[in-house]
Amino acid sequence: MPAFAAAGGQGVAPAGVAALKTVLYDGYELKVPANWPVYRLTANSTTCVRYDIQAVYLGTPSANMNCPAGLAGRAQTVSVIPSTTVAAGLGSQVTYQREQPDGAGGTKLGTLAAVNGVVTENATAHELRVVLDAAQPATVVATYDASPAVVEQVLASLRVVSRGSRATPQTGTPQTGTPQTGTPQTGTPQTGTPQTGTPAAGPAPSSLSASGRSLAARGPVQIVQSPPQKRSPGHPVLGFDTCTAPSLKTMGVWRQRYAAVGIYIGGVNYACAFGNLSASWIQAAASMGWGMLPTYVGPQAPCWGYQGVTINPKNAVADGRAAGADAVRDAMLFGLPRGSPIYYDMEAYNTTHWRICVPAVLTFLGAWDRTVAAAGYVTGVYSSQDSGIADMQRAVVDKRRGFTPPDAIWFALWDNIRALSDGVLHWPFTRRNKQYAGNANVTIGKIRLDIDRDLVFGPLAR
Repeated sequence: MPAFAAAGGQGVAPAGVAALKTVLYDGYELKVPANWPVYRLTANSTTCVRYDIQAVYLGTPSANMNCPAGLAGRAQTVSVIPSTTVAAGLGSQVTYQREQPDGAGGTKLGTLAAVNGVVTENATAHELRVVLDAAQPATVVATYDASPAVVEQVLASLRVVSRGSRATPQTGTPQTGTPQTGTPQTGTPQTGTPQTGTPAAGPAPSSLSASGRSLAARGPVQIVQSPPQKRSPGHPVLGFDTCTAPSLKTMGVWRQRYAAVGIYIGGVNYACAFGNLSASWIQAAASMGWGMLPTYVGPQAPCWGYQGVTINPKNAVADGRAAGADAVRDAMLFGLPRGSPIYYDMEAYNTTHWRICVPAVLTFLGAWDRTVAAAGYVTGVYSSQDSGIADMQRAVVDKRRGFTPPDAIWFALWDNIRALSDGVLHWPFTRRNKQYAGNANVTIGKIRLDIDRDLVFGPLAR
């Protein structure tokens, strides 16, 4: 790899980068683009380690990261983490990255003699990693979107300095940002007991898509009657999802109000550090009575419109199979047995160029579904009611060749109504979840999280 082999080029800015600045931390220095903010992480920090915006993170991610809900995407970032064993958590609840997808090996690319480090790449996750075994052991994790060129140059600039050198102070402000998910919230919050409702006759709602374009512009959505509903011994439960797994202490406190939680198990567009999540975290949360919605955030629609990795329309089947195989590997790494659900997160997309975009999405999801199902897992798809869900519904009605519908759906419709009967869908109520509100700051027992709110009746991992 040229960036690691080049001698004397450590201070040269990559093409398209105007200037560099030097960052010092824990006995190391590196050069990064001058416009990247720097965040300092401590045990008591709530700073979110985000992979969807360019930034530098110095320190071990806290067990109490507070991340905006619904983030997705992949940008160029660099994290310098003390110790070669990357850990987050406090006391007996410690999560090591070797138990997480971004700590599970990689392909060796080269060495950095100046810091006695080996560079590996996880091409599926768009991540580079260097384990530094010099006098000050550390791990450097770098993410990238389309090209690793910039972060390769950053890693090539790594040097050992005196541990007494003044560390670079924080220059970034707390990251709140705007999540790239869901449908704009409308309506008035509904109170009372969650209801499943009764399917309404007639056409589906003519709401606007996330791009502000009516579904009618792509032709009418045909309606298929739901399969006969059987009485279920269960009932919908309230749930939430947020970008990174809260601490087990938080999960214990929040259990008084919620029973289901969305957990992000991987994918190239997963936008937060894994933090607390591990197989032992899942077991402990399950013992508290939590049901989980394991979610994989892979390549997005070609017409998505945000920074990150998208589906190649000419390679949609292969992309879907690869993402499916990766999702299964991640599920197994987290100890989720066969028979557990895995939900694909297909964020809301702009359907202006739907003749190219929508076929790519449906072909991709069909291949992903078949791959995951063949491995023995229950398949699900999360998406906006007005893009991914509507397009899958239409594909079911039309019996679209190459599309295999998922076993369950999780639809985003931020109308603040806790009901699963939005129009008539192919999937019965016991195979539906609804994200009915987003970007909520909720405090329970003096513990605040940024969450999206869910009504859950579909498959859960327990």
